[in-house]
Amino acid sequence: MKNYIGKRYSTMAQVYFASARTYHASDALYKAIPKLFEKVCNIEKNEKVAIKLHMGELGNTNYIRPIFIKKIVEMVEKEGGMPFVTDTTALYGGKRGNAIDYLHTAAINGFSISSMNAPVIIADGLLGFDGKGIDINGNKIEIALAILQADKLIVASHFKGHGMAGFGGAIKNLGMGCSTKNGKIWQHEVSKPVYDSKNCILCKKCVDFCPANAIKVDDKVIIDYAACFGCGACTVLCDQGCFYLPAEKAEEFQERVAIAAKAAVNNVKGVAYFNFVMNVTPRCDCCSFADTPIVQDVGILASNDPVAIDKASFDLVNALPGMPNSLGEGIEKGIDKFYKIHGIDGMVQLRKAEEIGLGSMEYKIIEI
Repeated sequence: MKNYIGKRYSTMAQVYFASARTYHASDALYKAIPKLFEKVCNIEKNEKVAIKLHMGELGNTNYIRPIFIKKIVEMVEKEGGMPFVTDTTALYGGKRGNAIDYLHTAAINGFSISSMNAPVIIADGLLGFDGKGIDINGNKIEIALAILQADKLIVASHFKGHGMAGFGGAIKNLGMGCSTKNGKIWQHEVSKPVYDSKNCILCKKCVDFCPANAIKVDDKVIIDYAACFGCGACTVLCDQGCFYLPAEKAEEFQERVAIAAKAAVNNVKGVAYFNFVMNVTPRCDCCSFADTPIVQDVGILASNDPVAIDKASFDLVNALPGMPNSLGEGIEKGIDKFYKIHGIDGMVQLRKAEEIGLGSMEYKIIEI
């Protein structure tokens, strides 16, 4: 794995890598966190450090384990920083729609001050609207206040598939995960789903799980697009697969996610990224369930470039043979597994992020 070189695009970025293969107790993967931290983090005394991650929807079990976050917290404290663990409320229904529900869910999933020695702060406030608009090329995206008020930002991302973006990593964690509900609506308003009636059994479950109350069912399904904010819940939760996102909508959605990602880091003094390429499931951690991984565990990557770390994660996953999975079905190595599963080109987000100056797709992996 040493000196793995990504395809040339512009300026080479360094991506540090710790393999998930551990043969001895001394090689336990969580012990690699300090080594990676020293390569990408520069924390000064009394700096407020936001550790941004997704703490998992209630019922999901494949989010980043708290033991890894605790090691990041310890390193921040060692440098004299003031760490807090953070995320924003969800736009869709579920158990993360407000700060009260999210803090309950986070605690159930193992994220608390007692497990990590750092407080958990919901960055966009009680209801998800505490933020400030950040202008990026004429687009004003509302970013959560606690993210903007931090001195440094550490972005810890579970790299996995995503039904609307192909895959989710650092850029998705930044763009969607650091936005208020208004910021999320701006990204999602271009991703309103299309309904396909051929498999519909008129079960009306979509009515129950639509958070915008935008779906009505009588003798047929009707979507009120004026009310719909494109959260994508129906595309994931419909057992019959009656809702889908056309390719052109998925592309525009990804481009907006990349723009929002730049807004999230626009005023932060320093950002470091950790991608956990383990339990690489077909869908994101917003789902209230988890599937089996599509590849074996790869390891942890760290970088100061969100584009490079996502591209490296993408390449490492696709270089492996797929594991038997209800969606992946053992996809052979060398094939874009996320496109095979979702029919969405996740590289759109990387190309847009590179275009607007967020980072570079040219990278060099350095194994520690």
